[in-house]
Amino acid sequence: MRKIISIFFVGVLLLTENIYANFNFTLKEYLDKNDLEDGTTQIYLLKRCSAVYAYASGVILKSDAVTSKSFIEISNNLIFKAVELKVIDEKKKLEDAQEEAEQSRKELFNIYITDGKKNWEKNKSHFKGSYISDDMAICSKLTEDN
Repeated sequence: MRKIISIFFVGVLLLTENIYANFNFTLKEYLDKNDLEDGTTQIYLLKRCSAVYAYASGVILKSDAVTSKSFIEISNNLIFKAVELKVIDEKKKLEDAQEEAEQSRKELFNIYITDGKKNWEKNKSHFKGSYISDDMAICSKLTEDN
């Protein structure tokens, strides 16, 4: 009986990981369906872009430490802006907004890691041929404007 429960538990974890590991939508699809003037949309965009820059930083860390550091700085600036918007738009306490934004970025970052590994297995690239490169392109436009 314990063995059956263990097998069931592992199966549920694997199923949950696969569901969790893929975004249900690309960033472009999200932006097409949501009003960019809305604070909630802006906060999500900032958090997701922060996560994709953190992911990109980790991918290139060994091959290009300078760009990796730059990507981390961009990631941190984006998450800071998300926190600012949460404080202003949602009247959140700074500490609560920071904690929530960091947790959200961590979850998004983990999705990028999982999907990047899957993409690597398919075509030996973490980005090319996947929504991750499309997300990065959108986020790079966001950071160009600032």
